[in-house]
Amino acid sequence: MDRKQKQTMDSLVRVRSFIETQPATGTLTYGSAREMLDDVIRRLGEYASAQRLGLDQSRAEVLRQTDQIALLFDQHIRPIVAIARAQIEPQSDVGLPGALRLPKASLGPTKVLAVCDSMIEAARPYEALFIANGLPADFLAQFANARNVLERVRSGRADQVVAHTVARAGLQVQLRRGRRAVERLDSIVRASFRGDLTRLSAWRTAKRVHQIGGGAGPRETEGAAGVAGAPDPTPTPSAAGVPEAVPEALRAA
Repeated sequence: MDRKQKQTMDSLVRVRSFIETQPATGTLTYGSAREMLDDVIRRLGEYASAQRLGLDQSRAEVLRQTDQIALLFDQHIRPIVAIARAQIEPQSDVGLPGALRLPKASLGPTKVLAVCDSMIEAARPYEALFIANGLPADFLAQFANARNVLERVRSGRADQVVAHTVARAGLQVQLRRGRRAVERLDSIVRASFRGDLTRLSAWRTAKRVHQIGGGAGPRETEGAAGVAGAPDPTPTPSAAGVPEAVPEALRAA
């Protein structure tokens, strides 16, 4: 959940707090709009937790991926390449087979897996030679096992990416539902507390999405029931004739 989404969720929580403490009057009830808001807040919490968990696990999988690639290079790829190079006489016209050359260390996991597959097959006919030059008798089996670990780690990383994507999409869906719920509640609150400047002012504050500007102090944008930058039709105390607070500069006078 990014900062803007969190700020929107905070506004939904304030809206729920308002309608819990300020029951609708007359024939109107919050009814299904309140139930929808409760469901949205619950689902937003679930998706936010899933997204955070998925992000943490994804980072862990990336580290495991990096470590496993380093292990493959250090314990399997480089020793095989070093022995293969030693079998070629200096100044010889015989070149090192492409599958037994040292690949770039910056390769991604998919390409590293392909390198491992080709190197294992290229080394298999010369298994006895590699063993005679210091590699363990089961070096090909060890190499294949390490290669399979990398494949499993890569799959785990892919699963976490999918989970993170699903959670992100779910957040967007629930935020849209939350805006619709606030729009419905807005019409009920305005009708129920028509003329009650105190409650209407509190409602306007509750439904606003408060944003932090870049060094300009807190800013407010219109909540789900309005359009950003558009004036709110709810009258404010100052507009209704209630005196505003005396500016600090005039108090000394």
